[in-house]
Amino acid sequence: MTESHCDRESEANRVLVERYFEMVTSGDPEIATLFSDDAIWVTPQSSPMGRRHEGKEAVLALMGGGVGLYDAETPMEIQREAVAAAGEHVFVEMTINARTGQGEPYRNQYVFVFRIRANRIVEVHEHLDTLYAQRKLFDPVGQKSPLDSAVVSAAD
Repeated sequence: MTESHCDRESEANRVLVERYFEMVTSGDPEIATLFSDDAIWVTPQSSPMGRRHEGKEAVLALMGGGVGLYDAETPMEIQREAVAAAGEHVFVEMTINARTGQGEPYRNQYVFVFRIRANRIVEVHEHLDTLYAQRKLFDPVGQKSPLDSAVVSAAD
């Protein structure tokens, strides 16, 4: 594999991820076409949604489940601070500004690591301040962290 091939692959993958974020922001239902059928999305284990979501349908269900945590009347703003691509990986550092479903401001930093194969997203690893997300998004709607039950069990 020549360096120019790697550069072209990295650039094509970066463009695909940029398209993903444009589709997220606009609510484009065709976003599903960007994922492979065997896509995987890994969320932090301390989150109520935390686990390995395997298969396109599971990934889309995860994405749909998160939508209800935010105020649908206030557009979500995704500020990408840094995007780097190396071969099949694209790394995105970003901040999400939104309103929670309870109307509270939400501003959290994220890092997404995408893996692209054959012009499709095959894997995403999501990193964020999970304590902040828990307090602002999940606690108000009664979704507890798996760690909360572990603390209760340890105290028994």
